[in-house]
Amino acid sequence: MISITADQTIVYPDPENFYSPDERFPEYRYAHISTKTNPVYRAVRNCFAQADLDRKHLGQASWNPLGDFIQPDTRVFVLCNFVFHRVADESAEDFAAKCIHGAVLRALVDYLLLAVGENGSVAFGNAPMQFCHWESVLRDTGAQVVEKFYQSNGVPVKAKDLRLFVGEKNWYGAIKKIERRNEADGVAVDLAADSLLVDLDRNPVTPYRVMNYNPARTQGFHAQGSHTYIINRHILEAGAIVSLPKLKTHEKVGITCALKGFVGAVAHKDSLPHHRYGPPTNGGDEYPSDRTGLLRMASALHDRVQQVTPDLTTGNLLRVADRMVHKVLEPVGPVTEGAWWGNDTAWRMVLDLARIATYASATGEMQTLPLRKHLILVDGIIGGEGQGPLFPEAVHSGSLLFSDNLLAVDYACASLMGLDPGCLPLIREALKLSKYPLMEHQLENEWVIYNSRSIPISELISLASYHYKPPLGWKGKYRQPER
Repeated sequence: MISITADQTIVYPDPENFYSPDERFPEYRYAHISTKTNPVYRAVRNCFAQADLDRKHLGQASWNPLGDFIQPDTRVFVLCNFVFHRVADESAEDFAAKCIHGAVLRALVDYLLLAVGENGSVAFGNAPMQFCHWESVLRDTGAQVVEKFYQSNGVPVKAKDLRLFVGEKNWYGAIKKIERRNEADGVAVDLAADSLLVDLDRNPVTPYRVMNYNPARTQGFHAQGSHTYIINRHILEAGAIVSLPKLKTHEKVGITCALKGFVGAVAHKDSLPHHRYGPPTNGGDEYPSDRTGLLRMASALHDRVQQVTPDLTTGNLLRVADRMVHKVLEPVGPVTEGAWWGNDTAWRMVLDLARIATYASATGEMQTLPLRKHLILVDGIIGGEGQGPLFPEAVHSGSLLFSDNLLAVDYACASLMGLDPGCLPLIREALKLSKYPLMEHQLENEWVIYNSRSIPISELISLASYHYKPPLGWKGKYRQPER
């Protein structure tokens, strides 16, 4: 089931009214009503209503649309896209293309609270990038306003930072502060031979890497038949995960919607292999080519720098030098760090995480049947094109997508962005999964409700009024499907 509302005139409301609705809907349980229009709340509600959720109670105080999926007393975690706080030269629109907006979060949580009842719980958050300032990203997205609203009404909805290692650095790249958190909040899940990375394992294995972390730790998680991810326990202890991603391009996997969002469930980011060292000619997928050899030397320097503890002055001096080298070499190698269509590592890591979030127990053992429900509400009111996930440009899409299937909604997102889902390994290979699959039925049988009109998912691409601009490393690889 996929329900889409699209209206390019929709804009995000200001936070001064807590993103409350401007109309007292029958099911709305709070006293506060916005004094200004809030088209986002109404659009979220319409997205649920047009899907005929709890149809017999629509228009009544007892309407509980998400109760069709989430039972009372359930523990729900809303996994938001809080990738990074707003930086100094970033416009408000481009930031809105990067992170989800509090107005969408507020409406979603209101309806989740109806579903879980008095004895259930709802929390929201994710594990953003290592150097993301948590309080800033909550403020910048408006999520802080949402949390304060529930606190003022005696409802224990809390924001949770899922990272176990957090750093703070200055503009030059020197680390000012690090924080190591309680390791008991991390759960190790070893997929071993069931990891999609096993197809890349060689003897010797080309080193897996994630930038700005010690590569030795990453290789320790992914070596000698082991493929281990450290997941925050709040994810695995949830009975339902509700993903709240952006409609956005991604330089490593093409798009970042529901599936890619599970990177935000990982407590230790150095357990995430983003690419393999070097170009394809050397067994890697870090960049397409390196005719001069400069990229390989710069990458080796980066690895060496990350192995020096950030607590030492020497480490910071090396980090500043590393940043300067990276800036100087940008014209030589504009596509680096696995940010291109030939990255054969990142999509495998993403699908590993999505399957973990579906099948892993609270203690990290994979089960035969799914253990938790997934719902997805994609915030595409302002989408992001170009150099996502960190530097997207705003696209006024005016879209919200709601679904109960991770893979189907990503297929729909790609179509709505005007690109062929089949050109994305993240989607194409997910459709082939036999063990720990992410879809129980054939995608061809999926129907989409688009502004109250029901159509096969295969026809959704024809409604794309705008084709999103690809990241630099994906030029020529985003294509419109043949008709």
